[in-house]
Amino acid sequence: MAKEEKNIIVFRTGVAGTWREKFNGLGMFARASGWRLHLVDAQSAQPDFTQILEYWEPDGIVIDASSSPKMFEGVDFGGLPVVVMNPESDNMPGATASVLSDSKKIAKLALSELLSANPVALMFVEWYDPAISWSRLKRQECEMVAKMHGIPLTIVSPRGRDAANPVALEKRIAVALKSIPKPCGVFAVMDSIGALAISAARSLKAKIPEDVGIVSVDDDPEICDNCSPTLTSVRPDFNELGFMAGRLLAEAMGNKPPAGRTVIVPPLEIVRRGSSCHAKIYDRMVYSALEKIRLHACDGITPGEIAKDFDVTRRMAEIRFKAATGKTIGDEIIERRLSAACGYLAKSNTAIDTIANFCGWKSDIAFRKAFKSRFDATPTEWREKNRPRRELEVKS
Repeated sequence: MAKEEKNIIVFRTGVAGTWREKFNGLGMFARASGWRLHLVDAQSAQPDFTQILEYWEPDGIVIDASSSPKMFEGVDFGGLPVVVMNPESDNMPGATASVLSDSKKIAKLALSELLSANPVALMFVEWYDPAISWSRLKRQECEMVAKMHGIPLTIVSPRGRDAANPVALEKRIAVALKSIPKPCGVFAVMDSIGALAISAARSLKAKIPEDVGIVSVDDDPEICDNCSPTLTSVRPDFNELGFMAGRLLAEAMGNKPPAGRTVIVPPLEIVRRGSSCHAKIYDRMVYSALEKIRLHACDGITPGEIAKDFDVTRRMAEIRFKAATGKTIGDEIIERRLSAACGYLAKSNTAIDTIANFCGWKSDIAFRKAFKSRFDATPTEWREKNRPRRELEVKS
């Protein structure tokens, strides 16, 4: 029997980079459930909610409230099931259920990375609306950890108009950085602000990460890989966030309303790049080589092309690289390619030969051989075992 198609309205307020993954996770659930999704960019449309409900006649609603939750305050959704991603409890009293990223665990990962460099001071740069929960919770975690370790903490609070004028925030960060002792660690609440912190540190001619280590949140490669140095970032599980929103909505529409239920999704990992101490390499040529590998491993770059940048013999370049990293140049390139391949395998149904091509291998045979050697499993076997997590912490 064919599944009855249901209409689902999805209101989005999040930034484009993170939203794509949320929508991908929600889309996976929707396709399996026979739903039709109607996406509304709430920030751009400033929608008339009554008109939208009358037009689409939805069976349920998903709201990404991560950036502008107040626009949904007091909205009457006519008793429809509503699931909210990253809600603000005061503004979403009518939500049937909610799913959110674990801000405390995200902050813990970021602070652990910064503290490993033994900083004498910490800085937290919060969101343009510091009262929003995912910014406020990270600030509270910073305050607790700084007090626990006896490290002074500086809070940089953007002003409302800084959202439209990021240069002003960059200058504010620079003023704060100049006044605190070094080495210091900077935790930026999201990647766009982390990029401003890098620019601010460079304007002061501070060495990154030796003088200033910087970690942010979201792992948006369009931002992180285009900073100089590249930006270390905590990667939330946005794909799982979207999938779980779909699952909670299905429960609500199936007459099993999970009233007041909140699912908390832990972050995936910290993606280390050039702005933090774990990426710190005292040999600047090795440091530059690592940055180049991070950016171009999947473009088919070879160890020989990397070694040429050292302006020494190939053998000496390999010796210097291995002394600093514990790996050969070729090993580092393969690790980066395999890491990218795992991302495709876990989060898409892309064909194996296509993934091999995307990640820099000349043939899928070479890719399969490297993958089997590293993981003792074929790409297909690994994919089956490493689909996105579904069993998560649930609080009622």
